[in-house]
Amino acid sequence: MNKMIESALLSNHATLGVHWIYDHEYIKKLSDTRSILFMKQDKSIFDKAKTSFFVYENNQYSVQGEILKWLYEALEDNPLLSAKDFDDILYKQFKPGGYNQGYVEKYGKLQVFNRLIDELNLSMDKQVINDQQMVAFVPYIVFKALGRDFSDAMDFVKIYSDDPIYEEFFKMFDLLFDYLKVFTLQEALEKAITECPNHFELAFKKALEVKDTDEFIEKYAGRACPYKHALPVIVHLLYHYSSYEDVTMANALIGGASADRGLLLGAILSEVYRIPEKWL
Repeated sequence: MNKMIESALLSNHATLGVHWIYDHEYIKKLSDTRSILFMKQDKSIFDKAKTSFFVYENNQYSVQGEILKWLYEALEDNPLLSAKDFDDILYKQFKPGGYNQGYVEKYGKLQVFNRLIDELNLSMDKQVINDQQMVAFVPYIVFKALGRDFSDAMDFVKIYSDDPIYEEFFKMFDLLFDYLKVFTLQEALEKAITECPNHFELAFKKALEVKDTDEFIEKYAGRACPYKHALPVIVHLLYHYSSYEDVTMANALIGGASADRGLLLGAILSEVYRIPEKWL
């Protein structure tokens, strides 16, 4: 498997056991008694947290991790795959009676709803899908891993959102990947974030300045799914932790949307650190 894809999925899988536990103090106490990496989701553990959402009992990856795997495999099989072709794949996975067994996120449900309107010839208005989670980064990661320009991914991104901000972020992360060829990770991050969307300048600046992770998250970011929370946290983790293992553990300890943050984290980590052999 492609190194970047393998790393993205590994990082996603490693933190799935605490994904959507929003009680970081509880996670820290839990980590004192057992390993929280590569842990299956356990309802008894989720029930003890102040806030949690238990939906991935029998999964290897989050829904976004599965979508990344499906897109990578589909493009490997057919480099000329269109966004319409992939929309068909997603529909076959998520529709009632489809191949996917398990939780479906709201954007997947809305996609099925809109396809059923056509399939059943219903007189209903379709729903606009404008998701703000990290799922729109999945096409970016896959096309990056395959050595293709992010412009090739934009039609796939539009399955989830038409927000032009994603293109701005992709340009910033493209710069980061380019800078990593000649600079340290910290230097590359310092240079790349200067090209972030204007209203994210403070969050990214503080991601580098504030060393304490909990303080940074409480004041300038968040633990939840939207990209406005996840992206500054990803930059903070990459800047302040100095190994593949440390970044992954720090991501797990934060809680919230840990596995979905892990996809982009893993993709970037694959360009900087060797994947731990024991984890493979």
